Formats: sequence, structure tokens, C-alpha cells
Amino acid sequence: MTEGALLTVTGLARRFTMPRRHLLAPAPVVHALNGVDFAIPRGSSFGIVGESGCGKSTLARLVMALDRPSAGSVALLGRDLFGLGSGELMAMRRHFQIVFQDPFGSLDPRFKVGRVIAEPLDALEPHATRAERRERVVQSLVDVGLKPDDSDKYPHEFSGGQRQRIAIARALIVRPDLIVADEPVSALDVSVQAQVLNLMLDLQERHGVTYMLISHDLAVVEHVTDTIAVMYLGRIVEQGPAAQVFARPLHPYTLALLDAVPSIERRHRTRRQRIPELGASHDPGDPGCPFRARCPRAEARCADERPLLRPVAEGQLAACHFA
Repeated sequence: MTEGALLTVTGLARRFTMPRRHLLAPAPVVHALNGVDFAIPRGSSFGIVGESGCGKSTLARLVMALDRPSAGSVALLGRDLFGLGSGELMAMRRHFQIVFQDPFGSLDPRFKVGRVIAEPLDALEPHATRAERRERVVQSLVDVGLKPDDSDKYPHEFSGGQRQRIAIARALIVRPDLIVADEPVSALDVSVQAQVLNLMLDLQERHGVTYMLISHDLAVVEHVTDTIAVMYLGRIVEQGPAAQVFARPLHPYTLALLDAVPSIERRHRTRRQRIPELGASHDPGDPGCPFRARCPRAEARCADERPLLRPVAEGQLAACHFA
């Protein structure tokens, strides 16, 4: 699974200690991630989906080494990011960049676009000449479908879709191997979403960039990714080739997520199942399945034995006793 992988995540866990409710109470602990494992081959697209609160953005921050895990490791190009010194980690950052959810909030409104896009060069290639920087900025703008003259404008002069193109250009300027895209189109109109997603596919074809795409929108993930992982309360509950998972979901949570997607083809079809709204977080000390309180298929076994993520079909994994 990990042979030849660009990115390998092993046993990743993150716990947050919350403020005490009162002086004598123990500090509550939130388990945002609970042992996440996956590998992304070079040149592929890996999608992570799940409802709000499942740990997607926490995972993105750990993969980008913007936070440290409570356990586990993140290896890029065979090097453990959390085993590197600060200087080595800074040098490694030229190999991985991030595109944030809010294109306007991630661009400094005080700076012109040319300076915004060149920011990674300031940190990662400080010896580049002014001419080299200008050439790289222009090339990045052209790569994302903008004009060279756009470098002299400010972010507020662009539409939402154009601002996200600028954010992608900033990520591309150091020619990274991996781009982590955290909800990259959720703040955009549907028509603009399609333009940005098609741009990402085109850039992957031209530059061989690898994507880790995080989204709650299954249609987005289906359009862009080769493999998807479905997360629930800090764990991956299903993983496999995107087309295969969408055609034949094996975990009841994946099935419920797909049933919730509006579809013209399904407008006359009875929904296969309904699941209750997300309630209290699962107790990490509970030996059972974290999804059982919401699962229409739960049985006594689910309260006593936590299902492991295991191969069920060719290339497809699921954490369910009945998959």
C-alpha cells in the first residue's frame, strides 16, 4: 500500500484538552483523530469526505505540519515531517503547499497579487533574483488562466473564483509535489466551482501534481479524485477507488451520505435509509462501533467489538462487521 507512495500517514491521532467546566472537574479531552492510516501515490488525487466535526481539517493541518500529532507519523518523500528540525522542515515545504477554503481570507488585502503569489519564494527561495521572481509569478498566473498584468492588482479587484485561482497560483509557484486543498470550492458558486475543479485537473495533467482534497461535497470529490476515504469521528470508515465506492458503498455511513446528495435521477426513488443527526462525541474508551447509535443495521455485536478497517472488495476497505 505504501510502496512508491508520495505521502504516507500512519497511526495519526490528535487529542485536544479543553477548558475545565469547573475547578475540581477533570479537563475534558476531544479525540479529533483516532489512528488514521493511508498512502497517496505520486500523481494521484486522494479525497477525504465526511460531515463537519469528523476531523478533516485537523488532518489537513497535521499533513501540512502546522500542528503536531498526539501519536503517529506523516512521511513525505520517505521523510517523517515531525522528525525534522525546523530548518529541514522549512526546506521540505517546497514539496507541499496548501490551498485554503476561503480565497479572500487567505490573501493579504494590503499586497498586490504579484507579491501575494511570490510569498512562498520569500521563504523557500530567498536568493531568487527580482527577474526570476517576476518570471515565476507570471508563469503561475498564466498556468491558472489569469493575465500577467493581474499581478499589479489587489485581491479585492477579483471575483471569488479568480481569487481561488490566485491561491492555487501561490501554491504552484514552488512547483510542489503535493497540494492539500481544504474545501477549495465550498465558498464559490456552483458554476465557478466547476471552473476551479477543471483547472485543478488540468494542472495535474500538465505538472503531475498530487492532490489531497478535503471536502464535505461528495459531487466535488467524485469529479476530481481517484481514491476516497470516508471519515467519521476521527476515523476512516471506508476507503477505495472513487468510482467503486460511489457505485457500491460498503459502510452504512457512506451509504447515508450518498443518499443525502440531491439527484435528479433519484427524485422518485425512496431513500434507502435515514440516519439521526450527529449527537454527542463517541467515548474513545467505548469498545464498540462509534457509528452504532446512528446505524440502522446495528446489532449487539456492534456494542462489544469495534470493527477494524479491512479489505472487503478488491481495493476497497470498510470498518463494518456486516460489510
